[in-house]
Amino acid sequence: MTKLEHLHAQSLDEILENSLISPVFQPIVSLKTNTIYAYEGLIRGPSNGPLHSPFNLFNAAAKHDRLAELDLLCRKVTIERFAQLKLKPLLFINTVPEILLHKDYQHGHTLDYIKRAGIDSQQVVIELTEQYPIDDYGLMANATKHYQEMGFSIAIDDLGAGYSGLRTWSEIKPDFVKIDRHFLHNIHEDKHKQQFVQSIIDLAKSVNCKVIAEGIELREEYVLSDKMDIDFAQGYYFARPAVKPKPLISAGLFSKRSKERPVIFNGIRTSRTVEKLLQTLQAISIDTPFDQLYERFDNSKELSSLPVTLEDGEIAGVIFRSDFFSLCASRYGKELYRKKTAQHFLDHNPVTIDIKLPLHLLGQEINKHDFQIRNENFIITDCGKYKGVGNYIDLLKELTDMQISFAKHMNPLSNLPGNVPISQQIGSFLKSKEDFVICYFDLDHFKPYNDIYGFGKGDEVIRKVACLLSKHSNKDTDFIGHIGGDDFVIIFSSADWKQRCEHILTDFNESLSKYYSPEHLRSAGMNALDRHSNPVFYPLLSLSIGALRAFDFDAIHSESDIMVYASRAKSKAKKIAGNSLYQLTPE
Repeated sequence: MTKLEHLHAQSLDEILENSLISPVFQPIVSLKTNTIYAYEGLIRGPSNGPLHSPFNLFNAAAKHDRLAELDLLCRKVTIERFAQLKLKPLLFINTVPEILLHKDYQHGHTLDYIKRAGIDSQQVVIELTEQYPIDDYGLMANATKHYQEMGFSIAIDDLGAGYSGLRTWSEIKPDFVKIDRHFLHNIHEDKHKQQFVQSIIDLAKSVNCKVIAEGIELREEYVLSDKMDIDFAQGYYFARPAVKPKPLISAGLFSKRSKERPVIFNGIRTSRTVEKLLQTLQAISIDTPFDQLYERFDNSKELSSLPVTLEDGEIAGVIFRSDFFSLCASRYGKELYRKKTAQHFLDHNPVTIDIKLPLHLLGQEINKHDFQIRNENFIITDCGKYKGVGNYIDLLKELTDMQISFAKHMNPLSNLPGNVPISQQIGSFLKSKEDFVICYFDLDHFKPYNDIYGFGKGDEVIRKVACLLSKHSNKDTDFIGHIGGDDFVIIFSSADWKQRCEHILTDFNESLSKYYSPEHLRSAGMNALDRHSNPVFYPLLSLSIGALRAFDFDAIHSESDIMVYASRAKSKAKKIAGNSLYQLTPE
């Protein structure tokens, strides 16, 4: 035995003899209800000892053939502490499968522990951590069936990382399966991981097994897990393991709004943010007693709801006046709830909006019915912390004012935004430092066409171009504007902007037969007088596109700079015969 092994053995003896282990709890969150569904009990050794890490602790116990002893001690202290904290959700308790098969293992202790703690067996989930190979699946299945018959549920931990996870799943038929954190790490960037996880989800649903995603640390990992219809999630994104765990998860973490949300540029875009709607309203803590809560509502008749926060200022939820007084109005209502705190009356899914969100995006959220409006206010947060409230009526006034201003500058022929909105859009892009490409569209030989075919036909061509630009741009990310006459502009956020422009040119060329006589089509053009009254042959209409990526030019600082460079790009494109696309680059 090495010196280190001897030290570990001594430390293990002391730990087991004096019960020197501490449980910590990490929430398992339901992605369906956005609430804490369960807590996993995890074990830590003495903080000042060599076996503080659970990895070192269990390895030492395995080397010295004391795993069964350690396992029972972990269950005992975890169940006792869980009961002391009066936690209501399920409790997940880890165990190594080989312990259950040990000939000297004493069954029945877990049931005894929970009875003494006043916990029901249906509240406990035995979580099998597969660190070592299972030799006898028959015995393993019988052992777990024994627990299930007593009311316990069974979970398999770290699926995909153990020795034979799928075989274990097949033999044991667990109630829950946990997908190893390796497969959730940066899953939003890895299609192979997504395919693997999706196959697990599909398989689990077919056998009525719930899936838990472990190791969720990034918002993007959570968002994708939610989209993939995973039942539960666990990880640092929601909360770290703690001696005294949070009773609630911040409501802001469940927001469906992504950090890089697409913007509908052909709608109203403004630099004004939700901060303009901010009103001060003092929130209450989740520990606020009933009498103070009742007094707060009773003294403020106009108060329709109260935001509730955790100690660190994160949003716990909201209490609606109508719900609160409905409970109080019931028979013996006040007497029944007098000992309760604010936590008991919470609605866990309040509308929370970041203070920096532009107002036009907030309007889009409401229009899409992403959430249900239950009262006149919504909660405003700053970096996830409570800041105040906003009022839907104030928002409606702001949006109405913006819509009126926007409508004043619509081009009546194309029904597209004119020069003022175009200037505002470009300015907003430059201010936000967003990457974009601006394309300046101009019809070639449009004046002689107008002279020969008349303004009515000319207007048809203008409307056709407007339709093609709308058809081939992304309505959720690109902005189309009508500068005037036969000049248009698209501000592209779409990465495939070149391909979209090529589609516009192709469709425009194919549409020409509708606007020319057979004679002009056969001649591929027409004769007309130039400005000096000289006869000139003009080719058929074509479309020139001058493009530039704003970030390529250090000299671009304003809307006027953009238009100077865009005009230069358009001039280069018009020197190319026929339909053309020219991208201006720095010299």
